[in-house]
Amino acid sequence: MKRLSIELNKNSEEKYYIQLYEDIKSEILLGNLQVGDKLPSIRQSSIKFKISMTTVLQAYSMLEKYGYIEKIPGKGCFVKKIENFTLEKKVLPLLNTFKYGQYLESSAINFSNGTPPSKYFPLEIYKKLSKDILEKYGASVFEYQNVQGVQSLREVLSEYLEKEDIFVTENEILITSGTQQCLEIVLKLFSENLELTVLVSDPTYPNALNIFQGNCNIRTIELEEDGWNMEKLEEILKHEKIDLVYEVINFHNPTGVVWSDEKRKKLLHLAKKYNFYVVEDDSFSEFFYTGEKPKPLKSLDRINSERVIYIRTFSKTIMPGIGIALMIIPPLLQEKGILAKYGIDTTTSGLNQRILEEFIRENYFPEHISKIKNILKVKYEHMFKILENSKNLKIVIKPRGGFFFWVRILKDINIENFYGKAIEEGISLLPGSTFYNSGKMVPIIRLSFTVPTLTEIEKGIKKIDNLIDEF
Repeated sequence: MKRLSIELNKNSEEKYYIQLYEDIKSEILLGNLQVGDKLPSIRQSSIKFKISMTTVLQAYSMLEKYGYIEKIPGKGCFVKKIENFTLEKKVLPLLNTFKYGQYLESSAINFSNGTPPSKYFPLEIYKKLSKDILEKYGASVFEYQNVQGVQSLREVLSEYLEKEDIFVTENEILITSGTQQCLEIVLKLFSENLELTVLVSDPTYPNALNIFQGNCNIRTIELEEDGWNMEKLEEILKHEKIDLVYEVINFHNPTGVVWSDEKRKKLLHLAKKYNFYVVEDDSFSEFFYTGEKPKPLKSLDRINSERVIYIRTFSKTIMPGIGIALMIIPPLLQEKGILAKYGIDTTTSGLNQRILEEFIRENYFPEHISKIKNILKVKYEHMFKILENSKNLKIVIKPRGGFFFWVRILKDINIENFYGKAIEEGISLLPGSTFYNSGKMVPIIRLSFTVPTLTEIEKGIKKIDNLIDEF
């Protein structure tokens, strides 16, 4: 019989049977519980975790229902072989981090969060604008809105995008409920292609991977310090049909890479030559700390031969709860994009659309961005200085902006065990394997500096250094 080395969180609002189910499931997916291992009896688990036998029975029943264990009458419960094991195991660290982040203790250090913390949200402005808009528009903001988005917001965004050298009318802008919905729309644009192939960086943004997996073929290409190797890219294009490219051109997640001007132009040239579209996810370009603000790839897209599907979210710049992103879809695909949006989500919050409109129109946006950027710049410089002096960690590529450092572990250690131990020590971080389509284990971690304080950054990296020494 296998002993369970897990603990229930008595301070969590999550019910005990759910916690027990999730923890045993994680042990199975991580390989700590192998096929054929026998679980403790319901009575034994009840005594160990100080919970009722009914609670344990509920957890075991869920594990059986979803195919993780099997009950053999008269013998007990045993781990069974799981279908689609590789995929679940690969994304498990990401899922565990999200779960862990929901009940982080005050003493925990959060290096995993990819958005600024709630204390930086423009709450008072949001409250003021909410009141003004409700008085002006009344209950109409809660009705179904134009599926393409509130027209006056699209007009404001059209003017705003001119500052980025993106020249589009309001009719070319589609408002969505976030980046992930944009990517779902992209897939629907090409749904008629049963062999859709998407080319992404290795590594890349894991939520994009999760959306693409199961819906299309994923091809990867190594990311260099200034973008992809264009000769390697053309070799791929000569021998394979690529339909879409997905990339964060400015302050790439997780590496922080900014593509060079030369490679941007070459990418668009190849897109036209080999007939593919580039999905540009522009989430971080506002957050530059050195040099000039980089322009979006979309600013180089030529009128009447557009190849860029442009996505920009306001979840990173304002707050996640605003739930608004914009898409610019090339003219040939625009009508299909609007129909795809309608099929996924008939409307996006009218209240939040109006609030975003006024937030930009009344000039709150640049002031807010400047404030947040100044705070994050201090954290960025602080983390860089500490990592430079670390004995066990090395920055792979020094970013000029964004939210993350992509950091290599210099000693040969068991990465999976290290990640689990970091959580036990109150450090939340994302392992490099999360960002690779293959799920390969690499001695690299992504450290975000948006949430922790300066003291926590120093304390957390020191803890990580010490943990590496222990391993």
